[in-house]
Amino acid sequence: MIAASLAGVITLGVISSLTYLGRNLVRVANNSDLQTRAAVASATMQKDVGNATTVTSISSTSVTMTIDNNGTAESITYAFDSGAGEVIRTGPSHSYTVLRNVQSCSFTFSDADSAVTTNPTAVRKIEVDARTATGVANVGTYVTYEIVTPAMIVATSSL
Repeated sequence: MIAASLAGVITLGVISSLTYLGRNLVRVANNSDLQTRAAVASATMQKDVGNATTVTSISSTSVTMTIDNNGTAESITYAFDSGAGEVIRTGPSHSYTVLRNVQSCSFTFSDADSAVTTNPTAVRKIEVDARTATGVANVGTYVTYEIVTPAMIVATSSL
């Protein structure tokens, strides 16, 4: 009887440890996934901002700019859709999601003096701050990741 009880306690401890390790591995994988998606989204935005000839419209959740695509002017918009939890890139031929599972996102625009501006024609730097999340909280696999892009310099700025 004592041996059976002891075996039960040991088995319960092993199962508990394996469950804990499994949840941690899922959290690590979720965090890695969020970091990878954030890096891809940031690189995509940096490329477009670096090719921007003009910024035509700005708000706290979106930016529209004209980019030079091999001699062709194209209008590109990045917008945060809070209902869908996505940052979407819209170009002349199609739209696609650059970042999913977004809880919050804001765009900050600065002028040549690094002062925050609401005037699209004065924008020289763009920064994006977003918070993404994935996993399930009640099973212990929920993780969040905060993305703060470096100041992306508009191609035509003199900075």
